[in-house]
Amino acid sequence: MNNLQILMPVHNEGKNIKNHIEKIDKILKKKINFSFLICEDGSTDNTVKILKGIKKKFNIRLISKKGKQGYSKAVMSGIKTAKADYLLIMDSDGQCDPKQIFKFWNAKLKADLVVGFRIKRKDFLYRKFFSDFARFVYYTFFKVRLKDPSFAFSLMRKDVYKSLRNFKPSMPEGFFWELNARAIYKGYKILEIGIKHKKRKYGNTQIFHFWKLPSIAFINFIGLLKVKFDLMLN
Repeated sequence: MNNLQILMPVHNEGKNIKNHIEKIDKILKKKINFSFLICEDGSTDNTVKILKGIKKKFNIRLISKKGKQGYSKAVMSGIKTAKADYLLIMDSDGQCDPKQIFKFWNAKLKADLVVGFRIKRKDFLYRKFFSDFARFVYYTFFKVRLKDPSFAFSLMRKDVYKSLRNFKPSMPEGFFWELNARAIYKGYKILEIGIKHKKRKYGNTQIFHFWKLPSIAFINFIGLLKVKFDLMLN
């Protein structure tokens, strides 16, 4: 039977993470052979304590860092550790219904990567504007037409994720922009599936506050340039 690892980067999700893992486990158990791969990234709340307390019960491989390394590095550390036949990367904030995982699992033979796009995205307007502008720049650089290239909901085979784990992320908080560009550059077929998206139950998004947008936009633009030149040279 094909097995699945669910990779989730986690930072200060003490109010969300236990309920989110319990919900995923309840929905998937006895239907998919799966385990969790949690990349904890320097949380300062009780996230680590919660994860250590439940890791045996829910078959969790926990990678924990004392200092915050950043979203992209946390995800990459998980990809480098993964061993399953298939790897699903998703966020840990509970904004996506775990039942959506079945859509991806059932489509796993139709493409090399199965990626999600948010239907009626439940985010602030300024975040949507930022994403639309970034997607325009993304297409200009890479000629990649994806509906939601920044979305963290992606399923891939072992041979695919193993071939995509040997680069140093150029975008500290824009991992999937880069991953998808590199996947397409390698000739992989991507299938997009719509995902219902809801607001966070607890807390706020960690990076995309309004006042941070100018610096985030600049950093990601420079990151996209680095990725573009790297792909041109290799």
